[in-house]
Amino acid sequence: MIKRGSDTWCSAVANYVKRAHDFSCQVCGIRLKTPTGAYAEAAHIRGLGRPHNGPDIASNVLCLCPNHHKLFDFGMLTIADDLAITDRSTGQVIGRLREVPAHQVERRFLAYHREHHAQA
Repeated sequence: MIKRGSDTWCSAVANYVKRAHDFSCQVCGIRLKTPTGAYAEAAHIRGLGRPHNGPDIASNVLCLCPNHHKLFDFGMLTIADDLAITDRSTGQVIGRLREVPAHQVERRFLAYHREHHAQA
């Protein structure tokens, strides 16, 4: 990402994933509207850089609203291989991750996220 003033310019991969989902959260479906257009965040499932060394590829990225992005990053949301989303604070399944034909996530990245946060 490149920062310019208060604007953040995302990678081509992040932009692709957000466009594939029409800037709607894959968890809750919310599409935030702003004066400059729709807003969503790209969340890497297996983080980039150390210690995770995840790739910057579409199958390792989710399109999320800001709230679900933070919850996912902190491991409070986990996603099973069948795409069931569990809220770790309650242990309840809260829904199913939405995929679209133009964007599918790799289950190996979801497994890595679950394993990483199970140790926390």
